[in-house]
Amino acid sequence: MFQKLTRAVEVLLPKANADAGCTPESWMEYKIMGGVCFGRTCSLNGACVKHCGAWYSYSMNYC
Repeated sequence: MFQKLTRAVEVLLPKANADAGCTPESWMEYKIMGGVCFGRTCSLNGACVKHCGAWYSYSMNYC
């Protein structure tokens, strides 16, 4: 009886994968548009979702 109940719970609530998340990190992205260098800060959260800030103009030394 206990095994049937355990199996029913596993079907309704699948086991979570602990390694499914991402390591939080941040980085800069750069691009050149119309001869101007732009950069923004991006980050990846533990749920593997990428978030980026607004684009800002930078010195051409960064691109």
